[in-house]
Amino acid sequence: MSNCCARMQPIAIAFKDYRVNPFTDRGTGELMIIHQCLNCGKLSPNRIAGDDNEYQVLSILKESVNLNEDITTRLRNIGLEPITTFNNEEAFVSLFGINYQKYLKPKRSV
Repeated sequence: MSNCCARMQPIAIAFKDYRVNPFTDRGTGELMIIHQCLNCGKLSPNRIAGDDNEYQVLSILKESVNLNEDITTRLRNIGLEPITTFNNEEAFVSLFGINYQKYLKPKRSV
């Protein structure tokens, strides 16, 4: 929560404690939802909870690759690694497992 107590909006997903495994060359870390205060602009990371709506998390994740440079820099300054086009697959695997592609395909109606 920000000091001004205004509404917070989810704007991105980022890795906390991001590290690349030298054997698999795949990055890992805890995924966090980043909220931004609509009044003062403060960034606030929050853990993704088991009861968070996976479709909303997926929507935020897809928007994460479009962050502006200022937000990206601010996230890195507080020890978070923003999701980019280079590491978004790692985020999908962290959220949905190795078979994450099935979550990205639209469901067909019968």
